[in-house]
This record gives sequence, structure tokens and C-alpha cells, in this order.
Amino acid sequence: MFGLRCSLPTLVVAALAGALPASATPTIARIDPPGATRGSEATVTIGGGDLADPQEVFFPGGAIAVSDIVGKDGKTLTARFHIPADCPLGNHFFRVRTKDGLSELRSFRVGLLEQVAEAEPNNDPAEAQETTLPRTVRGVIGREDVDCFRVHLPAGGRLSAAVDAIRLDQEMFDPHLEVVDADGFVVAACDDHPLLGQDAMLSVTVAEEGDYVLRLRESAYGGNDGSLYLLHLGDFPVPHLAWPPAGPPGGELEVTWLGDPAGPFTETITLPEASGPDGLAEIYPARDGINSPVPVPIRISPLPMTPEAEGLEGPTTAVSGTAPVALLGRLEKPDDVDWFRVEAPKGSKWHVRGWGRRLGSPVDLVVNLYRDTDKRERITGNDDAGGPDSEAQLTVPEEGAFLVRVNDHQQRGGPDFAYWIEVEPVAPSMMVSVPVGRSNTQERLVAVVPRGNRTALILNTTRSDFRDPAQIALDGLPAGVTATVPLAAGNAPATLALFEAAADAAPATAMAAVTVTTADGQKPLGGLRQKTDLVFGQPNNAVYRTAETDRLPVAVVEPAPLRIELEQPAVPLVRGGTLELRVTVERREGFEGGVRLFLPFTPPGLGSRSSVEIPADKSEGIYAISANPDAPLGEWQLAVTGLPRPVKNGRGDGEMLLASGLVTVRVAEPMVELAAESTTAEQGQETRIVWTVKKPAGFTGAAKARLMGLPAKVEAPALELPADATELAFPVTVGPDAPPGHHKNVFLELQVPLEDAWVTHATPHTTLRVDKPLPPEEPAEKK
Repeated sequence: MFGLRCSLPTLVVAALAGALPASATPTIARIDPPGATRGSEATVTIGGGDLADPQEVFFPGGAIAVSDIVGKDGKTLTARFHIPADCPLGNHFFRVRTKDGLSELRSFRVGLLEQVAEAEPNNDPAEAQETTLPRTVRGVIGREDVDCFRVHLPAGGRLSAAVDAIRLDQEMFDPHLEVVDADGFVVAACDDHPLLGQDAMLSVTVAEEGDYVLRLRESAYGGNDGSLYLLHLGDFPVPHLAWPPAGPPGGELEVTWLGDPAGPFTETITLPEASGPDGLAEIYPARDGINSPVPVPIRISPLPMTPEAEGLEGPTTAVSGTAPVALLGRLEKPDDVDWFRVEAPKGSKWHVRGWGRRLGSPVDLVVNLYRDTDKRERITGNDDAGGPDSEAQLTVPEEGAFLVRVNDHQQRGGPDFAYWIEVEPVAPSMMVSVPVGRSNTQERLVAVVPRGNRTALILNTTRSDFRDPAQIALDGLPAGVTATVPLAAGNAPATLALFEAAADAAPATAMAAVTVTTADGQKPLGGLRQKTDLVFGQPNNAVYRTAETDRLPVAVVEPAPLRIELEQPAVPLVRGGTLELRVTVERREGFEGGVRLFLPFTPPGLGSRSSVEIPADKSEGIYAISANPDAPLGEWQLAVTGLPRPVKNGRGDGEMLLASGLVTVRVAEPMVELAAESTTAEQGQETRIVWTVKKPAGFTGAAKARLMGLPAKVEAPALELPADATELAFPVTVGPDAPPGHHKNVFLELQVPLEDAWVTHATPHTTLRVDKPLPPEEPAEKK
């Protein structure tokens, strides 16, 4: 359901007064302890904001049971976590649901080793905390803090250490780890690790018996109350790469684990049938019956393998494979370059995706594709389109084959510089995702639906070789919740998903499955691929940790203080025209305040204001939308959303978001078209602007016409345009102090009758040039 990566709006609510306090989204800033041992129980304190009335700590997989949830002062809660003996190891993601909202995504880490807490003072080797092996120490690094732990090792004994810090997904905590002997010499150290990113892992075999001190600090001597860690100590293996780095789902695979200072070792493992959204499975290596507490990722792939062949890495002797295929190898020395030849039908399209860093390899993968000719012309190539790895797409040239060149970006190499490259056909596909917020990237990534009300989310679309309308369906919603998603148009980059909860729906949380199919529902195209940013740091608030999921969190919460209704428009929106959407707010007793409205989804060719206010003393408002002259014709389903006014920080961050129901807006051709030539007049004169009917009127009766965009001190009366008119001439009075110059934004606004309503049209712009009068001619005698 979730995968991890290291790296690297609507109508609704209002300020509440009196009996109806403002609802707010809970936030999580600290989880202590950040993890526990498999088969144990832990009382966990969760700190943050708006945590009053907690109702659920929701683990999507259900592997961890939670009891005894107690809210404290709105800033903390405690809960009892029950971790079964067969609980999967690693990060388990969770959210907190209160009566008003669902928190951002955070994680709790399940490990193998027994845990103990650090004991201060332990900032100096002389005060180092005595520790037995194996053990996991949980602690926190304050500013300029150094935590020291003493272990006794025999001659030839091994000490392995791995720290979970940034991978706890709470803080930008970059740990530094080192082992010091009795004489104060550093015998091993690690800052960043190719498998763990900013986290550290090391292993050392000592020559002499004695006490050794392991020192842990923040790499730049920073730290704070959020810099929690889990430090694993023992004599476990510390490989960071499997060879081969991938295998078939559900199959047995003999792997050689690479990167352990004690040397490579082999193990036969059984791969899972399924993997996470990122296609990786986490495997915990075991050597001589001792498991590593740190997993190594292995790619799950059914593709046939074509490994590199020693001595055949050149372009003319490259080993051949037939697509679809997986290419694998190792750049075992500096300046090493591997070549492959891939056969495929000419004209066919293929994705070429590389895997290196994501598998624990230190390689900075570069993949270039060439024609299989004597000249070997380059077709395409890439360094890091797939995050830290390479990704490209090509159409096979007429030779019916292409060459793949693989190297490290910095020309490095070594026995663990392994790579895995998949060549798969380009197939029609479409994935959807909820767009992240600008300042808070986890804002509005979940659907929080008040009982008896609605909310809405935008679903962005990412397409490959598919441009037709698509159907999006959600399954596994909480009881009493329905989701309506209009067809995703082929010419639109997004669509709108509307969620509605019945008045008697029970508060609950669920992870909804999202499927994307062709419009007839017959051919699957994809699903949800949602990235959630977890940890940020320098430079420029860069993202260091993300999670990826294929399910959408949907929660039912207590009723909201208002509902929003959107009236179905009776007339179309014509090209070049505008349409007023009428919004009604139904307030509950005790609700006071205004509402800021938004149009979350704007179809291509349409435009609107960024927001519209409904004052506290009003219950209705107008949200006007306009269409470009070339806007696509057809029907769109729209809704409005909103936030309360006033709100926290003046913006509504963290407040409950509501939505209206969907209405259909039809974009149509204008019922009449007019155009005018440029007009010139002097200050203090009168002129005429003549509009010629270019398209016969498609209405009966008379339309109302007004000149818009006139400069100051220029006036023209409103006129009527009969349906049979061929032109419309406006008398224009130019004041003596009217601003001179070319005024290019003059246009005609028409209210065209349609049954009992009016359709607003706007003509193309014309120019009114205002000149200053010429000075009077001087008398001849004066000349």
C-alpha cells in the first residue's frame, strides 16, 4: 500500500462563534518513542496541534492495534500500540483522526531488537552508557549533543551499528556515527550511507579486546527536541545491495549480499508475490543465523534477465536480448562502460527504466540509447528522470534493434556499482494523484467528509500514449460515503472527485482503492500514484523523504456548521462570454462569519477569479466564470469549495473544507457574433463605433448591448440589438479631458435572451483612438 523514497479548493466553512468552535485539522510533530520491538506493546505520546477529541489512530494495513487513546490538552495524546510477533518490520504509516479532521501522514518503526532508553548524562566517553549486545537504544540528540555508548568486545569481535534517524520521518536529522577505541582513536565512522541516505551504518572487527565507545551526534552538531533516533547495536551483517538485485514475484532467488565489511555472502530467499507501489520488496539479510535490522530493497519483476558478459561490453560485441527484457550488470572499476543490444520490432515504442540508487547501489546511473549502425547515432538518454535513477522512452528505428550504453555519471566503479534496467513496451496508461499544497505539501491530500455533507479533491492526470476520456472509480470507501468522479476528459489535465457522507454515516477512516479505465470501463489503464513529502531540509526546503501509496485516505467526521449549494445554470456558457454561478450557504444555528469560495477545477479554456467572498450578513453569492473564444465545446461538471472567514493565519489553513454538489456547465458557440473596426475621435467631439453582425442571430427578440472598456470621460448609451439587425452603431461622446491615446480594450457586452434567462456574450476587442485637437492656426500677419 505504501512505498518509501529517500530523496533526494471549494466552498465551505466559516468562522464559528459561540457554541460552534472552528474545526481544525490535527497535526503531528513528534512521536515518542518512534518505534518498538516486534511482539511488544508501547505507550506512545504523540505531540502536535489540534489533537483534542482524538477518536482513532489509523494504521492502514491494520498490522498494529491501538487502544487507550487519551487526548491531553489539544497538543498531545497518548495511545497504547500493540505490535504482534509476526508484524512486518519497518515503517508503519498512520494518521490521527479527531472529531473534525485527519492528520498528516507519519510513521512508527517496528524493529527486531529489544529496546532500551538512553540514559543521560552520556555526552562524554567517560560517562558513556554501558550497553550489552544486541540491543536497540532509543534517544534524542539535542543541540550540540553527543550520545556515547560503551561496549566490551573480545579480540576479533565485531561491532555493527545502524541508526534510524531521518528514516523515522519526523525531522531533518543527519546523524554521524563513529567507534572510538580505549586510546581515543576513531576505528570506524560513517555519516551518509548509500542504502540509508542521510542515516549512518557501519561495522568493524576489532583486533584487541577492550572497551569501545560508539558516539552518535548530528553531523553539524545541530539537533533539537525532534531529533529522535533508534540506534541498533550488535554483530549483525550490514550489506546494502543484493546481487542479482531483482527477481520474479513469489519465486526463490539465490542472492549474494554485497557491501558487508566481512565480505560477500549468499542466501536463498523467497520473494513476495506483490510489492509496494514502487515495485520494491524489503528483505532482511541473515548471515550465520543473525539477521540485519536494516532491510535491503529488491526489485520484483517478471521480466527475463540478460546479464552483462565479461569481455563483451563494447558496442560491437554487446550481449543481446529481446525486448521486453531486464538488463543487469556491475560497473566494477572506474571508467567502466557496459553495452547491450536490444532487439525489438521497428516502430515499436519502449520505456527504458534504470534502477541503481533505489536498490542500494552507489551508482549514479546514466543510460544512453543509440542506433545499431556503424555510426551509432544517439537516440536519447537520461541521468535522473526516475528520481536518482535514469528513465527514457524511444521508438525503435528501422534496424529493428538499439544499443544501450550504461555508465556512472562520475566515471566511478566498484563491485557494488550494480544496476538493473527494464525495457518494457509503452502501453496506454493513465495515473492520477492529488496535487500537493504550495507551503504545506500534505495539505488537502485526504478526503475528510463531514456527516451529511460533502468535500472535493482535485485528481491530476498523468497520461502515456492515451488521450481519450477515462473513467475513475473508488472502492472501499467508509460506510455511508459515495464518490462521484466525472469522466476525465482527454484535453484536461485534471478532474474533480466529489465525496458525500450520509447524515447517519459513522465516523471512520478507510483507504479507498482507485482504478482508472477507458470510458466504457472495459480496459484498465492505471490507478492512484500519490507521493507524500515527509522530511524537508536545506537547500531551499528540499525534500529528503517521501512515501508513495496507491490508496486514497477517506475519513468521515462530525457534522460541519454549514452546507454549500450550487444552482444548476439555466443557460450555456458561450465562447468569449461569461456565466454567473449562484451559490447558497445554509448556516446552522450558531454559525457566524463569511465564506471564501474557490473554484477548485477550471476546465481548459475557462477562467475565473481566484476566490469570491460571501460576507457574514449574506447567504448568497455569485461566482462568475468566463470562456476563451477558442474554449473547447462540450459539457463539464463543476463544484465550488470554500473556507471560513476569518480563519487561522488569515488563510484557512487546517480548517474543514466543504463542497457544493456538481452542476453541469455547457460551453457553446455564441448565439450572435459582432465585430467593429478601429474608431478615431478628438477630445471634445462625438463619434460612432459601428458593430457589424458577422453571424446571424440565433435568438428571437432583442439583445441588450453595452460598450465596455471605454476610457475615462468617454460615454456611450446602452442599446438594444434586434434579432434581425445587421449592425449596431453606438454614439460615443469624448470629453474634452478624455485621456488621449490608443484604447485597445473596448468591447461589446451582450445579454442575449434565451427563454426566461439571459446569456452573456462578449465580442472581440476593438480600438478607440483619442487625439488631442490640433492647435489653432496663427494669423497670417503674425507669421
